[in-house]
Amino acid sequence: MKIILTSLLVFALTIDQWQFKADPAKSTLVVQGTSSVHDWESVAEVFSVTGTMNDTEVTNLDVSVSVKSIKSGKSIMDDKTYEALKADKHPKIYFKAETLKVVNGHVKGDGTLTIAGKSKRITIDAASQSTTGGYKISGVVTLKMSEYGVTPPTAMFGTMQTGDQVTIQYQFLLIK
Repeated sequence: MKIILTSLLVFALTIDQWQFKADPAKSTLVVQGTSSVHDWESVAEVFSVTGTMNDTEVTNLDVSVSVKSIKSGKSIMDDKTYEALKADKHPKIYFKAETLKVVNGHVKGDGTLTIAGKSKRITIDAASQSTTGGYKISGVVTLKMSEYGVTPPTAMFGTMQTGDQVTIQYQFLLIK
């Protein structure tokens, strides 16, 4: 009898949960920054977002970005980015969160961001919206590269220097 009650309780708690992944054709992840010459922007072309969700929380969120898919449209800048992010040794950037709360149109909570092999806890507060066929999550994270052991890239014999602070803008369409 205990086994049946326990099974029913687990079923009741998980009935409204659904596993999701990001639809890559309708999702974006953009890194923006500054330099001593001009502002710049790079787009991550290969990333994945998976997890489980219900009306009140997101669990087991796992975001993975392929470092060598981050493209600016300028091969020299891309090569400097990959070198700074230590792409050969750490080919992916990760964000993982066990539980995030869904409250009043926002997904909020803490997770661990790992860049170039260094991990740090960060807080996110993303806008969320139910859409036909999925759930749209969008937000912005600002961080300093040096906090992750990344030396901001330079070019032209050091005359062009990248700023330490970058902004990551993301918009994911999560589908079942």
